[in-house]
Formats: sequence, C-alpha cells, structure tokens
Amino acid sequence: MSENIKNPKLLGMMGLASRARKIVTGTEIVTEKIKSGRSVEFVIIASDVSQNTLKKVVNCCEYYEVEYGISQFTMDEISNAVGKSCLVSAVAIVDRNFADAIKNLV
Repeated sequence: MSENIKNPKLLGMMGLASRARKIVTGTEIVTEKIKSGRSVEFVIIASDVSQNTLKKVVNCCEYYEVEYGISQFTMDEISNAVGKSCLVSAVAIVDRNFADAIKNLV
C-alpha cells in the first residue's frame, strides 16, 4: 500500500490508461471487478472520499490481495484526468504494463 501519492505524472498516466481502456472507475465497479477475480493490477483511491468508501475499497483490496494507493489527488482531479464528467472515487488499473508504470511513479 502506498499513501500520499502526489506525482503529477500520475494523472497523465491515468489519462493514457483511460484512453487505452485499461481502467475501470467508481467504487462499486472497482470492488465488483476485484471480487469477480478478473485482472485488477492496482487501485488508486482519491484523497477526498468518504470514510465509508475508503474502508470499503481498502478492505476489498486487502481481502483479495490487490495492491492499492491513496493519492493526494481529489475526486475532481482524477475525474478530469480520466475524462469522466462525474466524480471518480477509485480507479482500478487492469493492465499489468500500465500498473507497473503507475507503481514506478508512486
């Protein structure tokens, strides 16, 4: 687990992964993807999520042994980076190469 991820290149890399369709966004979709056993390589959680959302995503990641990081970027900043009009609380990277590149930025 990584905390306080603030590298500005991270937003650019998430945007690139989004355009390549190698991410899923949103608390419910991310946790369902993890629980389904499908490939989730890394999860990034926004800094301003509620305590309930944080607990839900972190517990899911820890139970299913998925690496995650809590960024210092807000839901709004992450939403803009991945091209979503609604607020994004969590992003799951589903491609190993993008996940490795993002972990190197952390």
